[in-house]
Amino acid sequence: MTKQTATIQCEQCGHDSARIRRVPQTLGKGEDLIVVENVPLVACRNCGESYFTADTLHHLEHIRSTRETSTSPRQIPVANFEALVPAL
Repeated sequence: MTKQTATIQCEQCGHDSARIRRVPQTLGKGEDLIVVENVPLVACRNCGESYFTADTLHHLEHIRSTRETSTSPRQIPVANFEALVPAL
């Protein structure tokens, strides 16, 4: 049995072929960097567009502005693309 994911209407092309994917999203940079896990991203199979809804963007801004109480520190490995991949 396969898991079925409901489709929704894409705000870009209007087709009912968009789905919600859960992705990590980074906010800020350097010492102010936050990684938010499981952020809902709308991805359309018809036009290829991917976007966050206004509601999701509002929640991300709230998380960023309340980082002291809404985050927990974790160590994560960081790789430098330019140092590891030959120039393209």
